[in-house]
Amino acid sequence: MDIQTLKLDLVQRILNSKNETILAKVTMIFEEESKNDWWDELPQEVKDSIAEGISDLDTGKIFTHDQVIQEAKIKYGL
Repeated sequence: MDIQTLKLDLVQRILNSKNETILAKVTMIFEEESKNDWWDELPQEVKDSIAEGISDLDTGKIFTHDQVIQEAKIKYGL
């Protein structure tokens, strides 16, 4: 079963359920999941790279798209 089919099946089961205990458990699962911050799951090197990018933005060490394209044209003779 692919993920879209699984989602549709779960939605249908939830909509048809009259069992408050099951619905409460499903709610608890989603509440627990939302407590987990995706940032905490990232590898440290990814976090460091993001922090470096933010620092570059803050200090103005950035290039526009046009600047990058122009440099590529010069460098590679495009």
